[in-house]
Amino acid sequence: MITARLRRGSVIAAFVLGVSWPIVAPSVGAEMLPAALLASFKTGKVDAVFTSSIRISGTEYRVQFDAKIMDHKGQELALEEVFLRSDAQFHLSKTGDIDMLVVMRPQ
Repeated sequence: MITARLRRGSVIAAFVLGVSWPIVAPSVGAEMLPAALLASFKTGKVDAVFTSSIRISGTEYRVQFDAKIMDHKGQELALEEVFLRSDAQFHLSKTGDIDMLVVMRPQ
């Protein structure tokens, strides 16, 4: 009986997700990251931007040459386009370099 309830709940969740996905999915040009992935990112505020590194909340991180950098709308940016005082969410590679960075431009 419990298994049937769980299975029915999974079917309902899959249906709701399938129906709502076109509504919440980003436009074709923007590539948004899943919320679960962003939840594992570190956060901070951009203090300084250099040619191959960035200082976030007082700590300087090297940025990999092939790092994916984008704004909160999913538009890709170059490192030099990141504004100071932007809120940042970032992922560190095993070597401690930033391999993915999402910034929210200050308003």
